[in-house]
Amino acid sequence: MSAKRIVVATLIGVGTGAILGLLFAPDRGSATRKRLSRRSSRYMGALKDTAGEYVDTLEETFENARETAVGIADKARNAVHSLAGH
Repeated sequence: MSAKRIVVATLIGVGTGAILGLLFAPDRGSATRKRLSRRSSRYMGALKDTAGEYVDTLEETFENARETAVGIADKARNAVHSLAGH
């Protein structure tokens, strides 16, 4: 499953949970809001962690691609120099 799908599914889950929590809440409004605030903070923390992992993976992928491109460019430059007799 892609990171984008995980983020979207997490947001949908948070929204659905909040709506259902309000609809079926046995507590007063203020108690429900406090509980929802705590839960949303936890979900946002998890979402930030997931997004951070996704960014780290992207950075690593781009760095690997850059290193590969530099290696290919070096090999091509060396091949041209050897063909040119330098």
